[in-house]
Amino acid sequence: RGVIEGKRSTDYVAGTLSYEERNPSGDWTPYLPSTENQWFDGGDSMACVSFSANNCVETQIKFLTGQEVNLSDRWLAKISGTTQQGNHLYIVADTLRKYGAVNEEEWPALPVFNWSDYYSSIPQYIVDKGLKFLSQYDIMYEWVDFTKEELIKHLKHAPLQVVIPGHAVMGFYQDQDILKYFDTYAPHIKQRTEPVSSVLKIVVRKKAMTETE
Repeated sequence: RGVIEGKRSTDYVAGTLSYEERNPSGDWTPYLPSTENQWFDGGDSMACVSFSANNCVETQIKFLTGQEVNLSDRWLAKISGTTQQGNHLYIVADTLRKYGAVNEEEWPALPVFNWSDYYSSIPQYIVDKGLKFLSQYDIMYEWVDFTKEELIKHLKHAPLQVVIPGHAVMGFYQDQDILKYFDTYAPHIKQRTEPVSSVLKIVVRKKAMTETE
């Protein structure tokens, strides 16, 4: 469904970023974004990594600001180099860190899916809008061990991008038995007891506003 497993030896692992218990309940349900499908009439975008990464960012922005945002998954999928096999978690997260994000209305999904149209070239002025996002937010990420204990701990810091067989989703709550996750296929809220195979924590930090802002 669009996730390519693997990581770089140079990637950060849990403990590299400063840990913060921002949401002591570890339950991000009140901050979930609007549901969106990665499959459209005409085909599948194979962009689950971009959708789930943006879901992690959108959830944290609502938590930090109280404002709901809808980021363009199509934009992130294209600029991160998604292929018909999908993409790596670290590539998409690194793209967010370096290039930011744009709102859905600035590079919207298409009503009928066609691979070449969905992944058409993005005008430079739209690419540049992503950098404005980075004037407001820092994006950081690190790999997390996928034990129940580590999932429960790190979900108190941020929602987690988790990999279930062949597919990347956003984990938004974990108790001792069940992981609840937000999916890009209906029904959008699901749960599972089986282990996940990879976990990436994408952390959003709001930058302090300057006097001129």
